[in-house]
Amino acid sequence: MSQGAERINLRTDGMTCAACSSAIEKALEKLDGVEEANANFSNNVVSVLYDPSKVGRDQIAAAIKKAGYDVLDDDPDALAEKERANAVRTKKELIVEIVFTIPLSILAMGPMFGLNIPFSDDPIYAILQLALCIPVLIAGRRFYTKGYPALATGAPTMDTLVALGTTAAVIYSLYATVQIFSGDHHSMHSLVYDSAAMIITLVSVGKYIESRSKVRTNDAVRGLIDLAPPTANVIRDGKETTIPAGEILLGDIVVIRPGERIPADGTVTEGSSSVDESMLTGESMPVARGIGDQVYGGTVNLNGSLKMVSEKVGKDTALFKIVRMIQDAQGTKAPVARVADRVAAVFVPVVMAIAVASCLIWLLAGKGLEFSIVVLISVLVIACPCALGLATPLAVTVGTGKAAEYGVLFKNASALERSGKITFMILDKTGTLTEGRPSVTGVVSKIPEAEFIRYAASAESLSEHPLAKAIVSYAEGQGIQISEPSDFTSDPGGGVRCRVDGKEVAVGNEKFLGVEPDEDVPDTSADGRTVVFVAVDGKLAGSIAISDPIRGSAAKGISTLKEMGITPMMVTGDSEGTAKAVGGAAGISEIHARALPEDKLNIIKDLQVKGENVAMAGDGINDAPALMQADVGIAIGSGTDIAIGAADVVIMNDDVRSVSAAVEIGRATLRNVKQNLFFAFCYNAVCIPIAAGLPYILGAGMLPEMPMLAAAAMSLSSISVVTNALRLKRFEPSSVKK
Repeated sequence: MSQGAERINLRTDGMTCAACSSAIEKALEKLDGVEEANANFSNNVVSVLYDPSKVGRDQIAAAIKKAGYDVLDDDPDALAEKERANAVRTKKELIVEIVFTIPLSILAMGPMFGLNIPFSDDPIYAILQLALCIPVLIAGRRFYTKGYPALATGAPTMDTLVALGTTAAVIYSLYATVQIFSGDHHSMHSLVYDSAAMIITLVSVGKYIESRSKVRTNDAVRGLIDLAPPTANVIRDGKETTIPAGEILLGDIVVIRPGERIPADGTVTEGSSSVDESMLTGESMPVARGIGDQVYGGTVNLNGSLKMVSEKVGKDTALFKIVRMIQDAQGTKAPVARVADRVAAVFVPVVMAIAVASCLIWLLAGKGLEFSIVVLISVLVIACPCALGLATPLAVTVGTGKAAEYGVLFKNASALERSGKITFMILDKTGTLTEGRPSVTGVVSKIPEAEFIRYAASAESLSEHPLAKAIVSYAEGQGIQISEPSDFTSDPGGGVRCRVDGKEVAVGNEKFLGVEPDEDVPDTSADGRTVVFVAVDGKLAGSIAISDPIRGSAAKGISTLKEMGITPMMVTGDSEGTAKAVGGAAGISEIHARALPEDKLNIIKDLQVKGENVAMAGDGINDAPALMQADVGIAIGSGTDIAIGAADVVIMNDDVRSVSAAVEIGRATLRNVKQNLFFAFCYNAVCIPIAAGLPYILGAGMLPEMPMLAAAAMSLSSISVVTNALRLKRFEPSSVKK
């Protein structure tokens, strides 16, 4: 990815199969400045990575439109309504097709089953069939309005195959009708109007199920969007006013009463309450929120009135960032999808060639025109690549939506796939396995304690590390005045150095300070407490013991990882005693203590050289290099923005079980994709030879109803893939039962 490259997701209308996706991708890749284009027809999203200095959104949209597909406004409500309207329209068309296809099929095939069909020996019999077929052709006109233009542009799609197959059937039937009226009553047996109608109807059944699945697979995104309340109560000019939530301004004072949804992100300025944040974190238990606490848009205020100052509104809120992250993931493609994409890109032209070649071969072999036309139609219809194209994107769309229900956000489809292949999980300690809210539990000093605490807290006042905040908070609680440090430097994983009131102060572990604990200043980390040492003017002045409780979910999360065959390892910059105490409580036997950021990086590299697929879970700035190096970087949602930016997966809660849930969902999705691809490839491998005449070669004969059977088989293949992918909606990670 070039420096300055940006990604844009565009919603489109008109994609019906993998060949459509391929056509859009090819059109976009021709643009100078487009580095990557992914078209996902399961949710009609086109994700484009581009250089804004060379190409813009309008040019990208124009290229998509030139390829034959519309670009829609990025309005979630309008998009949802569009998908529902498409499903309703497809249903109405399907009803018309069924209403006319059933009597047509009875009329055409009744004599074969001994039914007494009126006019079956009269030329009017052909006209009746044509009259019943025409409404079906009109209801299914989308196959022709999309299929033939795609063929004209050199990018044939599934619609093209249906259009060609049914057109061949209708033209051949019209020819037979003319022959019947010319006195050739034997041509009655050559009428295949019912085949054309049945093909359109059965394919439409599959298309209707696909359209419904698109509505269902995006339920997770729409459900999140619907959580944003339509109105908000704000105080302006000293009066409370109800306004549309979209009109909240930064700095507005917002009033939230019990039972109301919070309309924006902000800080509580008055009141206290319990807030249901399950939509963000996946945690069902409410959390207490009071003055100074952060609250988030879309969450529910349960039992107390709150006032908050709005700090993030509209699309800057955490809720909309989650929605955008899910949409980004659903707009990208997993590596396993490339196999299907490469096949789909050439599949339709190859099928057309096979159909024509099969027809010509049977004609040259002496079979009649009717037999050869049946073969042509059957091959064209049975080989529609719907199932192949649906296999991966539909599973990824459902998988990312399911993950969001548990507070797990995959940034892209590739991360979702890689999560399913993890064999080694490396976890940081502070803020990941522990609560990340440490507090001072003991002080040992060689100088007056108040002076000692002032030096330590002043030095740590510019640090963002949780241990530093614990020391500063302790000093403030003791009423000790904190001085502003100068010449401040920080060594991630080691400590800080600075000058405080003319003294050189260093705070960190003994390795960083270059000192050893002594009898006056012991290392008490063996009991699970973290010990921070303080040196003043190069001499050890004392130590501060800090306790950071282990998360209640840690043991269960680690246990689930082990059950999945994943080896957990804790890598921390803390002392060996503390690391072993926390690791023992969590159930981790492989522990690396005193690790600097580069040590974490090297441990991951060494494991990768050995062939392990490594995930790293962390929350601090010092974890960012390791998160980038790991096959899958997992950031705990309470961590720093830098860690979240470097990660592939973001856990929106503080639950270690969600780390194992991310792997479980990744595995379930990858398994589902492989099942779908197996169904799709096997279907085509078996059905195309049958449609091309293999049963006749083997002596089983060739049914005149083969085109209808081909259409039914093609629809069933799509239905099987859709049904299998939607099974993921019922998947529950064993580590996090809702």
